[in-house]
Amino acid sequence: MARAFVTYDRILPEVHDRRPWEKPTSHLVKIEAQPEWKEAEGRRASDRLLVPKIRAAVDEWRASGYTGGSEVTKRLFTLWFEEEHPVAGFPAPFRYYFGQREAVETLAWLVECSGERDAQGMLSRYGTTAPSALFPLGLAFQTTMDGRRQVRRRSGDAGSSVEQDLPPENLRRYAFKMATGSGKTWVMAMAIVWAWFHRRRVPGSDLSTNFLIVAPNIIVYQRLEKDFANGQIFRTLPLIPPEWSADFSPRVILRGEPTEPESSGNLFLTNIHQLYESREGSDEPANPVEALLGKKPHKDLAASGERSMLERLKSLDGLVVLNDEAHHVHDDDLAWSRSLLGIHSALPGGVSAWLDFSATPKDQDGHFFPWTVCDYPLAQAVEDRIVKVPIIVTRAGDSAGPPAEPDRVTKADVAEKYGYWLRAAVERWKEHAEAYREVGIRPVLFVVTERNAYADALAARLLTKEFGFRAPEVLVIHTDADGEIRKKDLDTARQAARDIDERRNRVKVVVSVMMLREGWDVRNVTVVLGLRPFTAKANILPEQVIGRGLRLMRANQPDRLQTVEVLGSPRLLEVLRRELEAEGVGVSTTDEPPVLPVTIKPLRERLPFDIRIPITKPAISHDLRRLADLDTDSLGSLYEPEDFAEPHHDILKQEHGTIGTRVGQIRAAGGRLPPAEELLSGITNQIITRAGLPNQFSRVYPIVLDYISSRLLGLPIDPRSETHRSHLANPEVQQRIVEYLAQQLGRLTVVTRNLEFERADHRLSETRPFAWRRNLPPMEARKTVFNFVATFNDFERRFAGFLDRATDIARFAALGTTEQGASGTTFRVDYLKPSGAIGFYYPDWVAVQQTPDGERNWIIETKGRVYRGTEEKDEAMRNWCERVERAIGEPWNFVRVNQSEFDDFSALPSLAALLEALRPAPTLPETRATATSVEERPKTRETEDQDPDGSSPDCST
Repeated sequence: MARAFVTYDRILPEVHDRRPWEKPTSHLVKIEAQPEWKEAEGRRASDRLLVPKIRAAVDEWRASGYTGGSEVTKRLFTLWFEEEHPVAGFPAPFRYYFGQREAVETLAWLVECSGERDAQGMLSRYGTTAPSALFPLGLAFQTTMDGRRQVRRRSGDAGSSVEQDLPPENLRRYAFKMATGSGKTWVMAMAIVWAWFHRRRVPGSDLSTNFLIVAPNIIVYQRLEKDFANGQIFRTLPLIPPEWSADFSPRVILRGEPTEPESSGNLFLTNIHQLYESREGSDEPANPVEALLGKKPHKDLAASGERSMLERLKSLDGLVVLNDEAHHVHDDDLAWSRSLLGIHSALPGGVSAWLDFSATPKDQDGHFFPWTVCDYPLAQAVEDRIVKVPIIVTRAGDSAGPPAEPDRVTKADVAEKYGYWLRAAVERWKEHAEAYREVGIRPVLFVVTERNAYADALAARLLTKEFGFRAPEVLVIHTDADGEIRKKDLDTARQAARDIDERRNRVKVVVSVMMLREGWDVRNVTVVLGLRPFTAKANILPEQVIGRGLRLMRANQPDRLQTVEVLGSPRLLEVLRRELEAEGVGVSTTDEPPVLPVTIKPLRERLPFDIRIPITKPAISHDLRRLADLDTDSLGSLYEPEDFAEPHHDILKQEHGTIGTRVGQIRAAGGRLPPAEELLSGITNQIITRAGLPNQFSRVYPIVLDYISSRLLGLPIDPRSETHRSHLANPEVQQRIVEYLAQQLGRLTVVTRNLEFERADHRLSETRPFAWRRNLPPMEARKTVFNFVATFNDFERRFAGFLDRATDIARFAALGTTEQGASGTTFRVDYLKPSGAIGFYYPDWVAVQQTPDGERNWIIETKGRVYRGTEEKDEAMRNWCERVERAIGEPWNFVRVNQSEFDDFSALPSLAALLEALRPAPTLPETRATATSVEERPKTRETEDQDPDGSSPDCST
């Protein structure tokens, strides 16, 4: 049983006696409802479309001794997988991993035995997807008007579908899904050798001895250059049978080299950017990207005397393309994909094979390539011990859960708001550094944040006395808007990528926004701290998050497990826990065709349904002079003295990354506590931000100091004491103080101005046309001035239908998305949020009701759920109605209709009947419960301050 370098409370789960060069016969699974695991029989299954049937066929082919395969295939497979070879730097005997073996076996079987070259034919024959009413065979094929072939298939248990493009019919394209660190580069070299000798020694072979290796960026390119330049990898590894060595001599042409190729026997290595169909350029780099990618091809090739790499490739008699990190090259609308397809069209026989290699071969919608033929997942690589074991570190020990996800982070406060996780990550890094000291390895902490400015701020915090790092030990790398390394950081980044694993390396922490970019294949990263707003919707994949820390460190005993610990924001950890074992299942669409965007606009024919709605100026603001009137003795305490009697400590729990079992927990001391002044300043800045009181630090800081010193516990305390500082450094304590004081200061300083109109006679017919695209098809209605009704969800759609058929509704319109007026003004009402900040409320509907006393105007809000801040919005809207009615002499009312109530009464014939049904007892309209009038003043409801249904966004000023 292997031990881990870093000690955990429990033994890390592992498959006993697992040998990575043998076919897996078991896999790890978590025992449900228990913090335990077991070893289950059988190989880890794959749900990729083509993989189950192709994998079974390749297994059978291997067991038969490759019956039907060429002699070239059998000779190479014997050399690679049966014979033993001494290779410098590797344990004897040298062996390729089973994942590498299966990948090249699958390629050979597809070419020699499957009888299927085309992706559609492969899917029809080998696709495995459950049938449904929409897809009786599980799959459906279609062709667009511009000739693109597509597959539609069922996706997920809900029976939804996904639509994806397919390669051209005459293009053999295969994708190999191989986990980060599992040796994709070696498989690429094996594929080159196999295709080379297949072309030369197998009669009728339609492969080629010309190869193009494509890298997505400079870091990946330099790694590949190190392996393939001068054919280095073919001399280092046992790839060429000795008796065939004289017949293998590819001519390597690197990006930027003007070397003219022969008609065959060439190996091109380049960035995809060098292959763009049109790249006007000059002799000098025009921007950092040009410096990164190399000089553009000349616009006038004849005048330059040189041919671009694209032109040279198009002149060959055949080509095999190998894409490294292939998820960058997947969209037919992208320039690089058009360039590769252009090469395919230009060659006499087309590209003979297009091979994609990636840990995450997905398109932009998060769906795996339908031509994925091989699947070696991260969980298998962990069980094979060829990558580090990922350990997800979350907070444990109290009901509060992890620190709340910060919002409105700024450069000034990013280090404060993420201070908890920064301290915890440094503590974990220190333990790793101590554990690896005995073998002379220096672990690295990798911090990824959202913006370059945040990276600078976090690096500066690491250089303070609190953490004690020195300048040469913290490396900051900036990136541009496309995620590429900035010009000024290029040399530093290249050197770090080369040297960070060396003993002489002094870098202990890397801070950047580029961690999700491929190519940082360094080995010494053992702790990853993610401080970006990761979401499943954004298709952030677990291997992209932790991929830079997965590769095994050198010079380590093979019987000791290596780990990479991942800490970070709650959303990141939630995505990792949910997606890691499944490795990012794609988001599906509905069975209906994609909803095309429509333009919503007012129509001249519908002017009888126009509505006049006043546009008013903001009515509330902060009078900062009132801050001097606050008496802290009048404020309440938030904690009891015994709550702060002992120093605060957090407990971090550690979970195995691929099966989710708990492997340990640690007491986090939090590092050196910041000085009291630093803590109080951080709390003050958070209060200022939350309450919307900019540039008021000098006024708010004394209030914060006085409150914490005298009222926080109901008795005087000393914020400078170590015990009290340990609690003030706790994010939960800070959050509670910030929420309370921000609310008090906001309410104290708010003032209401007299009603002023921007336009008292504004009409909805002045609304500018706007595009609308939602999952719901556009809705038409009779009683609105617009051609369509903009609705966010099914509830709003049903309510629009109710208004359209209500017998007493003369006209109505949706307000939440309309950009009112030719000037672009929008109907909104300002209000005081529970946090103390001023926000803006955008109601959903305006309607005109016919009553016996004449027309009555209604502002209507439809709510799926009631969240914190809803009552404050209601009160602001009622006040607006009351003030506007007094000012212009027209009746205006407000009503909130909750979905739970509407569902019971949606069949009623009129708005009056609905309002009557919503009343708890027969009484005047002014006292109804849900349909409230301008006189009602509800109490604040303690619920969440957000609107996840998306119907009415808030914006703080």
